[in-house]
Parts: sequence; C-alpha cells; structure tokens
Amino acid sequence: MSTDREWQAWGERDPYFSVLTHPQFRRANLTPQSLEEFFQTGRDELRDLIDDCRRHVGSVSTRCTLEFGCGVGRLLIPASESAEVCVGVDVSDAMRAEAARNCERFDRRNIQLVEALEEAAAINGRYTFIYSYIVLQHLDPSRGLDVIAALLELLDSGGTAALHVTYGRSKYPATYGQQPLGRRLVRNIRRPLSRLRHRMGKRDPQMQMNAYDLNRVLFVIQAAGVRHCGLRLTDHGGYLGAVFCLKRD
Repeated sequence: MSTDREWQAWGERDPYFSVLTHPQFRRANLTPQSLEEFFQTGRDELRDLIDDCRRHVGSVSTRCTLEFGCGVGRLLIPASESAEVCVGVDVSDAMRAEAARNCERFDRRNIQLVEALEEAAAINGRYTFIYSYIVLQHLDPSRGLDVIAALLELLDSGGTAALHVTYGRSKYPATYGQQPLGRRLVRNIRRPLSRLRHRMGKRDPQMQMNAYDLNRVLFVIQAAGVRHCGLRLTDHGGYLGAVFCLKRD
C-alpha cells in the first residue's frame, strides 16, 4: 500500500520530523536538547489522552497497553513507565528500528515492537488501554475504519481506548471542513504524478492527510459493542480532529 511505502521512506530519511513537522526535529538539526523536547511532547500528550479518558469514561488501567502507529516511540516510551505489557505497532521497519534504539536509550525493557495487529494479538489477547494519536489521518479512511474495528476487538472488558481521527480543515468553513468537490478531483488526478516527482527527486516522501466521516467512525465503534464514548476536539495546524475516548463494558 502506498502509505506504507511512504512511511518506510520517512523512517529511513527523517523519522522525527515525520512525527512532528518542526524544523528542530529534522535529522540534521537534532540535538540532545531537541530530542528531550520531542519526547516531552509525548509525555504531555499521553498524559492528556489518559486525563481525557478518565474525565469522559472513568478509570483507566494501563497495565496492558497497545499503541497503533508508535513511530519512534514518542508516546510509547512514557506509556511503558506504568505498563506491565507495552506493545507498539508500526508498519515501517525503519521506524521500529529507531524506536528500538530509543527503548535502549531510555532502558525500556517491557516494550515489544511489531509490524501488524495480528502480532500484537499473539503477544497479548486483550489490552486494558489502546491508543492511536495523529496516526489514522495518514491512512485511507476505508482502511482506517478497519483498523479501528480491529483495535476494538483487542480491547479488554473494562478497557479504555483513545483514538484520534481528523474530520476536516478549518479553512473550508463553507463546506463544513471538507475540501470542495472540484479541489478533491484535481488532487486525485495529480496524486500519481506527485508521487512520481517525489520518487525521482530529493523531496520529502508524501504524507497523506485524510478526513474521516465521523458517522462511519461512530457506527464502527457501536458495532464493536462499545457503549460509552466521550470526545475531545483538536486542531493541529488547521486540521480538525476528534479524540474518541471509549470504554468497553
């Protein structure tokens, strides 16, 4: 799948910048201080996710934790501090390799890194806390919905999930955050040529940003048997999103 190839390329070329697109996180600009800033953002965001879940759906057990799209371990490493079992899933071999180096750097021995959710299921059949943050937006929504359903299958009874998706952009208020039809058609026509230019040149790999239909997300959540749900709305650089805080009965 094209997004998988792109994330492998990001992992090889500029893994930290691909997670947080700020100049100080470019590979060429990384310093011990910027790396500390990078991982501090992960600590802060994980804390906020857990606080959101507690506010909306009650207690959160992080004893068995699963992250989908762990990248270089920005949130996974702080998550491992309170987990007995901590599993990070990422499709990119290069990202997982960098995450493994960071696990060594922080002496995190309870983290396991895998490529697919099937491997996570084999490690631990059910998880008490599952989260994915600023990741699903990079997947085609039809695939992302399947991922959400698969993640919820792994959520233990009484377990909590925090899943983030984007749903629109603030610069399109007339169409409720959705890109007008004409612009979408032009984008889809140009996409193959744009991919070719990226592969032939020295440009950064592509990074898809996709909007989800929240009705479909809610349908998948309810079909999975989840009845308790809270929301936190987000805005990352004009990309509007929602964190679904979920509790399985």
